[in-house]
Amino acid sequence: MVTRGYSMVKDFQDGITKAHNAIPISFPLPLWQNLDYVYTLDLDSAYLTVSFWHHEEGSEDTGLSLSMRRLSLKSINKASDLSIEALLQNGINQILDISARQGSLQAEKDYEHWETEIAQPTTMNELQYRMFMDFVYQWRFFIDNRTAWQYPSSPCFRRLCYAFLRIAAWDFEISSESEIAKLPLGAESFPGWDSPPTEFYWFHGSLVVLCEDLRTSSSISAVVSRARESVGQLDGRGNDDVNCILISLVDIAFVQVLADKIQCSTVFPLLTNSSATECSAGFRILTYLLTSPHVEKRKRSLAAREVSSITLPTEILGMVLNAVAPYDIVSFAQASFMVENWYYSSLPQLPNMAIHHLDVSIPCCGRRTNREGKEGVCCSDCYAWRHSECLDPSERTPEECYICSKCRISREQAGARPELIPGAIGRANRRVGRLDGCRVMLLKQEKFLQLRVSAPAVMRPELRLMDRDLTSTPPNQIDYVVIFGGSWSGLFFGLDDPGCKATYEKYRESLRRAGSQI
Repeated sequence: MVTRGYSMVKDFQDGITKAHNAIPISFPLPLWQNLDYVYTLDLDSAYLTVSFWHHEEGSEDTGLSLSMRRLSLKSINKASDLSIEALLQNGINQILDISARQGSLQAEKDYEHWETEIAQPTTMNELQYRMFMDFVYQWRFFIDNRTAWQYPSSPCFRRLCYAFLRIAAWDFEISSESEIAKLPLGAESFPGWDSPPTEFYWFHGSLVVLCEDLRTSSSISAVVSRARESVGQLDGRGNDDVNCILISLVDIAFVQVLADKIQCSTVFPLLTNSSATECSAGFRILTYLLTSPHVEKRKRSLAAREVSSITLPTEILGMVLNAVAPYDIVSFAQASFMVENWYYSSLPQLPNMAIHHLDVSIPCCGRRTNREGKEGVCCSDCYAWRHSECLDPSERTPEECYICSKCRISREQAGARPELIPGAIGRANRRVGRLDGCRVMLLKQEKFLQLRVSAPAVMRPELRLMDRDLTSTPPNQIDYVVIFGGSWSGLFFGLDDPGCKATYEKYRESLRRAGSQI
């Protein structure tokens, strides 16, 4: 492999391989689990970046970690210059260039604090939280490679941001055309959906600002100033209150630009080292602000003036709207307050599905409402919602700032919140198993809505070597495909029967014994 890589670089140096013969890419492709090396050649700067798996000395992790080294093309004169030993000795470690940070930040020093609270999550929120974790898992090799999206100017940065916004606003289409699925995701897969080309754009009534850094008060102040200027330049919006979403992928913050003042929230984590198995606080708040039933004063006054000549019962309206094409219903919800209210109080594009267990959004008991109807509390660290009656007596403190026991233990063990570490999501995923699928009711039948990471069994002929008739192999069929504006998102889901879990575990065990991996 080293010799082949050197031959490729040498051909470019000698002009044998012309630039127009190569396939250009918008951003560096990551090192996938089934690859040994990825060579990224930057012809503009005349540098070669090599990504590879390597166990770093002193690392507590027993597995291989992501390593990256950057070399000038002039320094590559023989094949041995690309050996692991030479790369470790002579290459520039780009991962070390990504500075680490501890703790979360608040911007009250310069602005009035915007208190962010979330109410009891909805069934839609349960699916959104799970989609967030599933999305991070599917694209974990891109997210783990922070050099690919370190700056807002990167197409990868913009596409990942837009994907999280779409999931948080349920702004996507759901298709049952499983043939468009491309599984499993591999080295040739990359985020291909469209995203706004600028660093400022409107999304569902909020001004989105892509930021390189939200780690200091000065960086937040600079972004807020630019956002306020952008708001003031818009005709008809100068005197209106405007919500701004500041997003740097690692962190997210929320700003309200009012006529006489500016309010800024705490800076919340959006992507963490455990985002493939735990929904982050930043995404929970983002989802609430974009989909919550509460209506702002300005929207309430406009909604009161929305009059229809035809009055339809809620059930009939739901049937009509469920018959609308997926792309059209998303647009319709943004054009009508009445439709928007229906949209976010149901499960659009999933008309026959019901969710009774909210195990991710309400981890205490998973029930949407408790039998006594008491209020709940939201952890000020992870923003997971819990019923008051479900709390342990030791957690029922008079403190206004409630912190769940899990976050208390995490604080004691790890201290302040650590920065997202390149390669950490993949390592954490190897240590912690994936969550079970979401328990749903479909036409009065219990099912598990499960993320698909491989193609259906009937499309995998190699499985017949162990199970000729596929009678002992889970069908792994694909029932739903999430699409971003006509492009597949990497999210594919299927419905499994409750008894399918035991069959799937038995199937995985047989593969492990055979030395295979799924």
